[in-house]
Amino acid sequence: MKHHFFLIILFSFYIIAVTALMIWQGIGIAPDRYMFVLLLGSLLIKRTRSFILDWLPFIFILVSYDFLRGLAPFLNTHVNYQTLINTEIFIFGFIPTIFLQSQFLHLPNLNWYDYVATIFYFLHFAIPLGFGFLLWLDNKAYFKQFVVAISLLSYSAWVTFVIFPASPPWLSSDKGYIPEVTKILDYTLGDFPTSYELPTLYHNMNPNPVAAMPSLHSAYPFLIFLFCLSFFKWKGLFFLPYILGVWISLVYLGEHYVIDILAGILYATTSFIATLILKTKIKWLNT
Repeated sequence: MKHHFFLIILFSFYIIAVTALMIWQGIGIAPDRYMFVLLLGSLLIKRTRSFILDWLPFIFILVSYDFLRGLAPFLNTHVNYQTLINTEIFIFGFIPTIFLQSQFLHLPNLNWYDYVATIFYFLHFAIPLGFGFLLWLDNKAYFKQFVVAISLLSYSAWVTFVIFPASPPWLSSDKGYIPEVTKILDYTLGDFPTSYELPTLYHNMNPNPVAAMPSLHSAYPFLIFLFCLSFFKWKGLFFLPYILGVWISLVYLGEHYVIDILAGILYATTSFIATLILKTKIKWLNT
């Protein structure tokens, strides 16, 4: 038991250290790249065959989802700009992104929190994959349930992207629908190093700039939070500050409206509940 606990702690530090190294060296955190980080971890504990068998379907699901996400704009070319703007104004009386940037963005100078927000944004894949790896080490039934939940979440979001393509604040501003919103990532990323350009399938995939509703950058961390509470009880609350940091960063960076984040929370919660229901009906999820 002590050895198992030590292994979890050791690989938690390993994942944090390697992720920090990738950010420091300017290596983009894509699922296929990160797979090799986790593969190395499985080599160290001599569980490589089990890792490949358990993880290949998971990685395939994430990569195929991102491929389909790039197709969404071609399936529905109508972009919703005004709906989200009107909803934000109805709820808050103003656009939170515009308010945050007016208070904290001071171009041409960048502050420390601009870079922190950027790091939060680009941990989008690292956090769920790292969490999945720790679940895989600790309990394979937990890991399977998490894979099912994140798959349901990703593909239900993709269906929404097709039905309701939605513009993020920075794009709505570019099109003249709202006052100026700066795409902060265009400024901060220039200051990050690019020491290594490692190959990735993601270079060959089309990005989808109108996949704002729901925000998966919001939904993935909240899904992890729900699983943390379910599996680890009150200890899961330690993950809450990270979630709040992500949500604030998404709005401040101009990448999402608050309503996108709320939708992401709803989708994550629905996927989590659906997985709990499936767990009672599918024996495979409990082994």
